[in-house]
Amino acid sequence: MSFQTGFRWTLECHELLGSTSDFCKIAADEGAPHGMAVLAFRQTAGRGTRGRQWDAPEGNLSFSFICRDAHCDALVEIMPFLLAVALHDALASCVINAPLRIKWPNDITAHGAKLAGVLIERGGAGESSWIVTGIGVNIRSAPMITGRKTVALVTLGAQIDAPSLARLILDQVGLWLGRWKRDGFAPLRQAWLDRAHEPGSRLAVQRGENYIEGFFAGLDERGRLLLQTDLNEVQTFAAGDILLLG
Repeated sequence: MSFQTGFRWTLECHELLGSTSDFCKIAADEGAPHGMAVLAFRQTAGRGTRGRQWDAPEGNLSFSFICRDAHCDALVEIMPFLLAVALHDALASCVINAPLRIKWPNDITAHGAKLAGVLIERGGAGESSWIVTGIGVNIRSAPMITGRKTVALVTLGAQIDAPSLARLILDQVGLWLGRWKRDGFAPLRQAWLDRAHEPGSRLAVQRGENYIEGFFAGLDERGRLLLQTDLNEVQTFAAGDILLLG
Protein backbone atom coordinates (compact mmCIF):
# COMPACT_ATOMS: atom_id res chain seq x y z
CA MET A 1 0.00 0.00 0.00
CA SER A 2 1.15 3.54 -0.64
CA PHE A 3 0.65 5.99 2.20
CA GLN A 4 1.33 9.65 2.74
CA THR A 5 4.72 10.18 4.33
CA GLY A 6 5.50 12.39 7.28
CA PHE A 7 3.17 14.21 9.61
CA ARG A 8 3.41 17.96 9.22
CA TRP A 9 1.12 19.56 11.76
CA THR A 10 0.01 23.05 12.63
CA LEU A 11 -1.43 24.01 16.02
CA GLU A 12 -3.88 26.85 16.54
CA CYS A 13 -4.96 27.84 20.05
CA HIS A 14 -8.36 29.23 21.07
CA GLU A 15 -9.37 30.74 24.38
CA LEU A 16 -12.79 29.07 24.31
CA LEU A 17 -14.48 26.38 22.22
CA GLY A 18 -17.40 24.07 22.77
CA SER A 19 -15.55 21.00 21.51
CA THR A 20 -12.22 20.89 19.71
CA SER A 21 -13.28 17.67 17.97
CA ASP A 22 -16.52 19.21 16.71
CA PHE A 23 -14.51 22.21 15.48
CA CYS A 24 -12.12 19.91 13.60
CA LYS A 25 -14.91 17.77 12.15
CA ILE A 26 -16.57 20.83 10.63
CA ALA A 27 -13.22 22.05 9.35
CA ALA A 28 -12.44 18.60 7.88
CA ASP A 29 -15.75 18.56 6.01
CA GLU A 30 -14.83 21.97 4.64
CA GLY A 31 -11.48 20.66 3.36
CA ALA A 32 -9.07 21.42 6.20
CA PRO A 33 -5.73 19.67 5.68
CA HIS A 34 -4.04 16.66 7.21
CA GLY A 35 -2.19 17.72 10.36
CA MET A 36 -4.44 20.63 11.37
CA ALA A 37 -4.60 20.68 15.19
CA VAL A 38 -6.81 22.85 17.40
CA LEU A 39 -6.41 23.49 21.12
CA ALA A 40 -8.88 25.17 23.50
CA PHE A 41 -7.75 26.63 26.82
CA ARG A 42 -11.38 26.26 27.90
CA GLN A 43 -13.79 23.71 26.47
CA THR A 44 -17.46 23.79 27.40
CA ALA A 45 -18.87 20.73 25.61
CA GLY A 46 -16.08 18.19 25.62
CA ARG A 47 -16.96 14.58 24.82
CA GLY A 48 -15.44 11.28 25.78
CA THR A 49 -16.10 7.81 24.44
CA ARG A 50 -19.67 6.55 24.12
CA GLY A 51 -21.05 10.08 24.37
CA ARG A 52 -19.81 10.73 27.89
CA GLN A 53 -19.11 14.29 28.95
CA TRP A 54 -15.41 15.07 29.28
CA ASP A 55 -14.74 17.64 31.99
CA ALA A 56 -11.94 19.97 30.86
CA PRO A 57 -11.14 22.63 33.47
CA GLU A 58 -8.87 25.50 32.50
CA GLY A 59 -5.23 24.46 32.76
CA ASN A 60 -5.81 20.95 31.44
CA LEU A 61 -5.20 19.89 27.85
CA SER A 62 -8.04 19.67 25.33
CA PHE A 63 -7.04 19.42 21.69
CA SER A 64 -7.93 17.61 18.48
CA PHE A 65 -6.32 17.07 15.11
CA ILE A 66 -7.16 15.89 11.61
CA CYS A 67 -5.62 12.96 9.76
CA ARG A 68 -6.23 12.20 6.11
CA ASP A 69 -4.89 9.19 4.26
CA ALA A 70 -5.48 7.43 0.98
CA HIS A 71 -6.12 4.24 2.99
CA CYS A 72 -8.29 5.56 5.80
CA ASP A 73 -9.72 2.11 6.55
CA ALA A 74 -6.31 0.74 7.49
CA LEU A 75 -5.33 3.80 9.47
CA VAL A 76 -8.49 4.01 11.57
CA GLU A 77 -8.12 0.36 12.67
CA ILE A 78 -4.68 0.88 14.18
CA MET A 79 -5.25 4.45 15.34
CA PRO A 80 -6.31 3.54 18.92
CA PHE A 81 -3.02 1.73 19.50
CA LEU A 82 -0.83 4.26 17.70
CA LEU A 83 -2.34 7.09 19.72
CA ALA A 84 -2.04 5.19 22.99
CA VAL A 85 1.68 4.60 22.47
CA ALA A 86 2.33 8.15 21.24
CA LEU A 87 0.40 9.68 24.14
CA HIS A 88 2.12 7.41 26.67
CA ASP A 89 5.58 8.33 25.39
CA ALA A 90 4.85 12.05 25.31
CA LEU A 91 3.58 11.97 28.90
CA ALA A 92 6.47 9.78 30.06
CA SER A 93 8.89 12.45 28.85
CA CYS A 94 7.25 14.93 31.26
CA VAL A 95 7.50 12.89 34.45
CA ILE A 96 10.20 10.93 36.24
CA ASN A 97 9.59 7.38 37.42
CA ALA A 98 5.80 7.67 37.23
CA PRO A 99 4.20 4.25 36.57
CA LEU A 100 2.32 5.22 33.41
CA ARG A 101 0.33 2.41 31.83
CA ILE A 102 -2.01 2.05 28.86
CA LYS A 103 -5.47 0.73 29.69
CA TRP A 104 -7.02 -0.90 26.65
CA PRO A 105 -7.37 0.51 24.17
CA ASN A 106 -5.98 4.03 24.73
CA ASP A 107 -6.50 5.46 28.23
CA ILE A 108 -3.32 6.41 30.08
CA THR A 109 -3.23 5.70 33.80
CA ALA A 110 -0.86 6.28 36.71
CA HIS A 111 -1.23 4.28 39.93
CA GLY A 112 -4.43 2.91 38.41
CA ALA A 113 -5.99 6.38 38.03
CA LYS A 114 -6.96 7.93 34.69
CA LEU A 115 -4.58 10.61 33.44
CA ALA A 116 -5.54 10.96 29.78
CA GLY A 117 -8.05 9.75 27.22
CA VAL A 118 -8.62 9.66 23.49
CA LEU A 119 -11.69 9.98 21.25
CA ILE A 120 -11.41 8.89 17.60
CA GLU A 121 -14.05 9.81 15.01
CA ARG A 122 -14.19 9.23 11.29
CA GLY A 123 -16.09 10.95 8.50
CA GLY A 124 -16.10 11.97 4.87
CA ALA A 125 -15.88 9.55 1.97
CA GLY A 126 -13.36 8.54 -0.66
CA GLU A 127 -10.58 11.07 -1.11
CA SER A 128 -12.37 13.36 1.35
CA SER A 129 -12.20 10.82 4.21
CA TRP A 130 -10.86 12.08 7.52
CA ILE A 131 -10.10 10.94 11.05
CA VAL A 132 -10.43 13.41 13.91
CA THR A 133 -8.70 12.54 17.16
CA GLY A 134 -9.52 14.34 20.40
CA ILE A 135 -7.09 14.10 23.32
CA GLY A 136 -7.66 15.21 26.89
CA VAL A 137 -4.98 15.22 29.58
CA ASN A 138 -5.34 16.19 33.24
CA ILE A 139 -2.45 18.62 33.63
CA ARG A 140 -3.36 20.80 36.60
CA SER A 141 -6.47 19.15 38.03
CA ALA A 142 -8.12 15.74 38.08
CA PRO A 143 -11.89 15.98 37.41
CA MET A 144 -14.27 13.90 39.48
CA ILE A 145 -15.63 10.90 37.53
CA THR A 146 -18.16 8.69 39.27
CA GLY A 147 -16.75 5.24 39.91
CA ARG A 148 -13.29 6.04 38.53
CA LYS A 149 -10.06 7.36 39.97
CA THR A 150 -8.32 10.25 38.23
CA VAL A 151 -4.93 11.91 38.57
CA ALA A 152 -3.23 15.05 37.24
CA LEU A 153 0.26 15.51 35.81
CA VAL A 154 1.12 18.15 38.39
CA THR A 155 0.75 15.62 41.22
CA LEU A 156 3.21 13.38 39.38
CA GLY A 157 5.80 16.16 39.36
CA ALA A 158 5.33 17.48 35.81
CA GLN A 159 5.56 21.17 34.96
CA ILE A 160 4.27 21.78 31.44
CA ASP A 161 1.58 23.91 29.80
CA ALA A 162 -1.11 22.70 27.42
CA PRO A 163 0.37 23.96 24.11
CA SER A 164 3.80 22.50 24.90
CA LEU A 165 2.27 19.13 25.76
CA ALA A 166 0.14 19.14 22.61
CA ARG A 167 3.29 19.69 20.54
CA LEU A 168 5.06 16.79 22.27
CA ILE A 169 2.09 14.52 21.54
CA LEU A 170 1.89 15.57 17.89
CA ASP A 171 5.61 14.88 17.45
CA GLN A 172 5.12 11.40 18.89
CA VAL A 173 2.12 10.78 16.65
CA GLY A 174 4.29 11.63 13.67
CA LEU A 175 7.05 9.32 14.90
CA TRP A 176 4.77 6.32 15.39
CA LEU A 177 2.79 7.00 12.23
CA GLY A 178 6.05 6.79 10.30
CA ARG A 179 7.04 3.56 12.03
CA TRP A 180 3.68 1.96 11.29
CA LYS A 181 3.82 2.95 7.64
CA ARG A 182 7.32 1.52 7.37
CA ASP A 183 7.03 -1.65 9.46
CA GLY A 184 3.33 -2.48 9.80
CA PHE A 185 1.25 -3.23 12.88
CA ALA A 186 3.40 -5.88 14.60
CA PRO A 187 6.01 -3.48 16.13
CA LEU A 188 3.24 -1.09 17.17
CA ARG A 189 1.33 -3.95 18.81
CA GLN A 190 4.46 -4.93 20.74
CA ALA A 191 5.09 -1.33 21.80
CA TRP A 192 1.49 -1.17 23.08
CA LEU A 193 1.94 -4.41 25.05
CA ASP A 194 5.20 -3.13 26.55
CA ARG A 195 3.37 -0.08 27.93
CA ALA A 196 0.08 -1.70 28.95
CA HIS A 197 -1.16 -3.26 32.18
CA GLU A 198 0.70 -6.46 33.01
CA PRO A 199 -0.35 -9.83 31.54
CA GLY A 200 -2.48 -11.57 34.13
CA SER A 201 -3.99 -8.31 35.41
CA ARG A 202 -7.51 -8.82 36.69
CA LEU A 203 -10.04 -7.11 34.40
CA ALA A 204 -13.76 -6.73 33.89
CA VAL A 205 -14.88 -6.00 30.33
CA GLN A 206 -18.34 -4.79 29.45
CA ARG A 207 -20.38 -6.85 27.00
CA GLY A 208 -23.92 -5.56 26.63
CA GLU A 209 -25.33 -4.77 30.05
CA ASN A 210 -22.94 -7.10 31.87
CA TYR A 211 -19.26 -7.24 32.77
CA ILE A 212 -17.19 -10.36 32.12
CA GLU A 213 -14.31 -10.86 34.56
CA GLY A 214 -11.02 -12.52 33.84
CA PHE A 215 -7.32 -11.96 33.28
CA PHE A 216 -5.59 -9.86 30.63
CA ALA A 217 -4.07 -12.26 28.09
CA GLY A 218 -2.74 -9.76 25.53
CA LEU A 219 -3.86 -8.60 22.10
CA ASP A 220 -4.51 -10.65 19.01
CA GLU A 221 -2.95 -9.70 15.68
CA ARG A 222 -5.84 -7.33 14.93
CA GLY A 223 -5.54 -5.51 18.27
CA ARG A 224 -8.55 -7.11 19.94
CA LEU A 225 -8.34 -7.61 23.69
CA LEU A 226 -7.83 -11.19 24.87
CA LEU A 227 -9.48 -12.04 28.19
CA GLN A 228 -8.96 -15.37 29.93
CA THR A 229 -12.15 -15.94 31.88
CA ASP A 230 -12.56 -17.74 35.19
CA LEU A 231 -13.84 -20.71 33.16
CA ASN A 232 -10.42 -20.84 31.42
CA GLU A 233 -11.89 -19.65 28.12
CA VAL A 234 -10.22 -16.93 26.07
CA GLN A 235 -12.66 -14.34 24.75
CA THR A 236 -11.89 -11.50 22.34
CA PHE A 237 -13.22 -7.95 22.57
CA ALA A 238 -13.10 -5.30 19.85
CA ALA A 239 -14.85 -2.68 22.00
CA GLY A 240 -16.23 -2.15 25.49
CA ASP A 241 -15.53 -0.47 28.80
CA ILE A 242 -12.80 -2.04 30.86
CA LEU A 243 -12.24 -1.94 34.61
CA LEU A 244 -8.94 -2.81 36.30
CA LEU A 245 -9.78 -4.93 39.33
CA GLY A 246 -6.28 -5.18 40.79
